[in-house]
Amino acid sequence: MHTVGRLIGAFRDFVRRQKRNYRVGVGRAAANSSLVGLTGQYNAIYAVGLGADPVQLGSLSSVGSAISALISAPVGWLMDRYGIKRFYLVGIVLSAAGGLLYALAHDWRILVATAILASISARLSSTGCSVICADSVQNKDRVTAQNVCGTLASIASMISPLIAAYLVSLFGGMTVEGIRPLYYVQFVGYGLVLAFVAAQLREPQLGQTADAKARSGFLTDFRYLLKGRRELWRWVALVSLTGLPMAVF
Repeated sequence: MHTVGRLIGAFRDFVRRQKRNYRVGVGRAAANSSLVGLTGQYNAIYAVGLGADPVQLGSLSSVGSAISALISAPVGWLMDRYGIKRFYLVGIVLSAAGGLLYALAHDWRILVATAILASISARLSSTGCSVICADSVQNKDRVTAQNVCGTLASIASMISPLIAAYLVSLFGGMTVEGIRPLYYVQFVGYGLVLAFVAAQLREPQLGQTADAKARSGFLTDFRYLLKGRRELWRWVALVSLTGLPMAVF
């Protein structure tokens, strides 16, 4: 028990000594993990209840993966040129909109729009988190900072399914109408997260540079980035190959 107390204290002290932006990022990551966990295990059941068959369920996942692949590079480029905070906030707004669409849906085809919104939101949020972490912690703390953030998010995601199970039981069980209130809760939760991040987050110094603005356009910037950089090409290939099994399952 004493060891657990010391571990919790070490976590707390580490988070407190970091910059405010890091603490905001950790809070947002934990809240997002909790809100995703609130509905994650019921999404497929809900979609089937709205009329989707197994093939259509798979198409929802495929649409999300395709959108994520298409927007990854443009999202990074836009953030470099126009700042991190605004797009980070847009990601939260899209998460809230996705939750509201789920809550209002009466046909599974509406969920195609939610899959698109979720993919865009996830890309905006993950890119923003990476930059905020890199900008807010010292090099010697960077790996620890990422793991602390991931640990706290995992803890949050362990709690929310228990709350979700209670709410589903309260509202009528494993039916569309029994699950639907979870999405309203998710929508309200993202609204609170949006207000918190908008008030507390400061624009990261890495988020916008004069050099990025000086270059002429999207394709030109990427040619400049990738030209003659074998290590970067190898990293792109590695990330693509390791992400393939996740896309399948």
